[in-house]
Amino acid sequence: MPDTEVAPRRRGRPASGTASEGGAEVQSLDRAIALLRVVADQDGMALAEIARRAELPVSTVHRLLTTLEKRQLVNHDLSTGLWTVGLGLFRIGSAYLRIRKLPDIGRPVIRRLLHETDETVNLAMFDAMELVVVAQAEAHAPVRAFFRLGARLPLHATAAGKAVLAAASPSFRGACLAQIRYEPFTTATRREERALMDDVAEILERGFAVDREEHAPGMRAVAAAILNEWREPIGAVSVSGPAVRMSEDRIQRLGRRVVAAAEQMTRLYSGADENLPQDYAAFR
Repeated sequence: MPDTEVAPRRRGRPASGTASEGGAEVQSLDRAIALLRVVADQDGMALAEIARRAELPVSTVHRLLTTLEKRQLVNHDLSTGLWTVGLGLFRIGSAYLRIRKLPDIGRPVIRRLLHETDETVNLAMFDAMELVVVAQAEAHAPVRAFFRLGARLPLHATAAGKAVLAAASPSFRGACLAQIRYEPFTTATRREERALMDDVAEILERGFAVDREEHAPGMRAVAAAILNEWREPIGAVSVSGPAVRMSEDRIQRLGRRVVAAAEQMTRLYSGADENLPQDYAAFR
């Protein structure tokens, strides 16, 4: 029998049409995710409208939606013909709610705020009728504000605390006010509810809170509340510094920056924004 030459076996996947098939699978997955985004934007959409917004053929959209419906990621109401997000998608989204951590989400934001202001930035979360400092970007100036991580901030005597009170619903605010002991940290500390509520009214009009040496002599701060997806305050971001560097004009400028930072963290925490804007990349 004549010898036959056997070609060496190639490593990797077989050379049959697997690569093209894999590409088609990825394309289908990408299209299905795009459809979920389209459906999630409305409380019910017809097939033709989904196809128009997704810029896909109706037949392709129907095939993908039917597959998603089997996994309970979308629902189809036979009486109206409308498609909506399904319970399975809610379960997947709830996993994010379980693991999200404000310090991790907010770290690039407070680092950028430090870069913009050159003053210490604190991130505090609400806990048991007090705020707890959970992250900090510390300024490098010889004289600067400092709070240790884990420090508790009283609601009545800090900009962060007053920002949370202003953002709270009337019932939640009332529950907080009932727990305040009005400890006098300085001569400027608010010592009764009426004075504190006057501050809250000003905060609601101004958009941010101010601590004018109410917690520590010689230190001022501005703060804005961070909200969850139900527009409830979960914490606050603040910029603090020596009173000699915190003139009224600068407080106004810092206030606008703090509000912008709080709004960015609100969008990230609540899921309204999925990713940080590109200009935050250097502060990760």
